[in-house]
Amino acid sequence: MIKQKNTDCNNYLVIKHGALGDIFQGLDAYESLRKSFSQANLTLLTSSEFASLANLMPYFDSVIIDDRSPIYNLPKIFEMRSYFQKNWTAVIDLQCSKRTSTYFNWFYKKTGGKWYGTVRGCSHPMPNLTDLNNRERMLTAVKMAGAKEFKSNLSWLTRYTKEPFGLNKPYCVIIPGSSPKKPSKRWSAEKYAELSDKIYQYGIIPYVVGTKTEIPIAKEICTLSKAAKSIVDSTNLVELAQIFSDAQFVVGNDTGPTFIAAIIGVPTLMLMGADTNPTLSAPRGNAAGHIYKSNIQAIMPEEVIDKMHQLGGL
Repeated sequence: MIKQKNTDCNNYLVIKHGALGDIFQGLDAYESLRKSFSQANLTLLTSSEFASLANLMPYFDSVIIDDRSPIYNLPKIFEMRSYFQKNWTAVIDLQCSKRTSTYFNWFYKKTGGKWYGTVRGCSHPMPNLTDLNNRERMLTAVKMAGAKEFKSNLSWLTRYTKEPFGLNKPYCVIIPGSSPKKPSKRWSAEKYAELSDKIYQYGIIPYVVGTKTEIPIAKEICTLSKAAKSIVDSTNLVELAQIFSDAQFVVGNDTGPTFIAAIIGVPTLMLMGADTNPTLSAPRGNAAGHIYKSNIQAIMPEEVIDKMHQLGGL
């Protein structure tokens, strides 16, 4: 789908379907592959919802879309088989799911090609990574394939003109959403409103961000707190990255944009409840932290303020 360069060099297939947070947790792994195999063709197999993001990244030479169709969708299954039967130097499975295990067993195993992942019978099985963060898991896979470790350079995401909305400084960003399938990951609107009032006492304006599905909770926060301002459903990922990069700090739930803020390097605090394993899913960044309580609503705004002091955001 994007530029295609060297045609007679090593060809690697990298599998990462999602979700958004995991896509960004993998940036160091992608950077490590790109810099270590600078003349190789790197192809990403991912979901259609992340195709535009993948095309924006400087790591991959082509993108294959896989929306994980049901196995009875024979045209799609045959299409996937054709991809896996290409002459890959190696397949690097960063998803390690039941779906990718199926692809290995159905389409790739008989080729005898290299496969780095967790599926039984693959040529290069990864070690037990049960207690390893998702970022480190993906880095382990690419290093097993021969890559050296590099830190991701995010200039491709933050190089554009900043302040597209003319936000009043100093400001912070609040991310009150999460996957619609997991509303239990969300800290309450009341708590975010109380936090917004406390933040405003420091002279910092809290801006609420999110997608269209977060409009109701943003309205509730801004009704309960006159300090909070909503720019929900007004940004794409690149614009959101610009907003993060100029913020004093970012506070959010376990959701993709919180990982983006952490990786950019702004002081970022993730609030976690029973649905999140902090060992696996804590954000990584130069000033990233988290607060975990099994009942996420038991986290108090005062604790968030204290933690943000520790992270250097206040």
